[in-house]
Amino acid sequence: MAKITPLFETPDTTEEMKSYKEKLFRHKAGIGVRSLICIVAVAGLVFGMWSWSRFKTYGGYEVLSSNERTDTLNTQYAEYNGKILKYSRDGISCVNLRNEALWSQTYNMQMPILDVCQNSVVVADMQGNEAYVFDEEGLRTQITTLLPIQRVSVSSQGVTAMLLSDSSASWICLYDDEGEKLTEARCRLSETGQPLAVGISSDGRKVAVSYLQIQGGSSASCIVFYNFGSVGGNFVDKIVASKVYEDQLIPRIEYMGDSICAAVSDRGIIYYEGKEIPEEKAVVEEAAEIRSVFTGTEHVGIVVEGAEKEGARYEVHLYDTSGNLVLNQGTNLAYSQVKMSGGDLILFNESECEIYSRQGILRYTGNFSGTIADIYKGSGLRKYILVFSDRTEEIKLK
Repeated sequence: MAKITPLFETPDTTEEMKSYKEKLFRHKAGIGVRSLICIVAVAGLVFGMWSWSRFKTYGGYEVLSSNERTDTLNTQYAEYNGKILKYSRDGISCVNLRNEALWSQTYNMQMPILDVCQNSVVVADMQGNEAYVFDEEGLRTQITTLLPIQRVSVSSQGVTAMLLSDSSASWICLYDDEGEKLTEARCRLSETGQPLAVGISSDGRKVAVSYLQIQGGSSASCIVFYNFGSVGGNFVDKIVASKVYEDQLIPRIEYMGDSICAAVSDRGIIYYEGKEIPEEKAVVEEAAEIRSVFTGTEHVGIVVEGAEKEGARYEVHLYDTSGNLVLNQGTNLAYSQVKMSGGDLILFNESECEIYSRQGILRYTGNFSGTIADIYKGSGLRKYILVFSDRTEEIKLK
């Protein structure tokens, strides 16, 4: 019996369709492979350019914008969330990169001292009785004290710790963001010694104070920790921990968050940790003479003289919050200031500058046309903010 062939179909139709589908699949597969190759090539090119840019040392720059400024000679500067704080004996202002004032406050201080913690700022008159607390919107409160202000520190919530002193005692006072006194603790100078530094945790509940003690012709430093939360109420004078360090001077103490505190001495760094009751966790000792110290929320930096690195005049040691050395960078620059900004290590004097990545890659070395007052990492690749005596510039390295 003869096979009946369907209408409009020939014996070769099925084979031709299979062949067509195979060719179509190979064509689509070829497009996919070529697309994948293009994507990989572009990604490789981008990564290569990024790596080249990351490890390249620049000796020049282009000015993206420039704005004149007319600050007084005694004006000081501080970095503040991508903006600049300018403060002097007459007042303080927060300006953007175009040198436009976002907020300002006038006052009359003989010796203004400043502290910044995240969005909070406090400026106080050392040996005076006035302090002002700010946030990103401007003035939050003004605080007036009866005793002279020795040191000041602010938390992220605007809680301010003040170290006040008279002839026989020192007082640790806490004020809320409305300027109301929250609590205080009294310390007799004959027992604790002369206060040198104060630091408050970012949560505003713990305060650390460094005291200088002199007995029998020898000196020592005593670190005292106060807890103004519920835990501190169970201790005399709210002192939850203390320790004496013989033959050491500890002029700087900083909280790095809520639970980690770093005390910088003339020998190195002492790290404390504890959410309620701090305990000594690590000690970093520097063999060479310490020349400079700079701190941040994630690091403590120390510059020592007589560096071990061959041919280097100074050595910059950068430590993390656990006391681990994360950068050991030699330099011959006769710097006047050193800082971390946006993850970069910046050393500069009035005319020269060196910028390193946190991994120790030299990003820039060279001079600038003008007297440098300060330098900050800008927003964007290779961008920086230069504060000169007469202008502010945004530059890009090239």
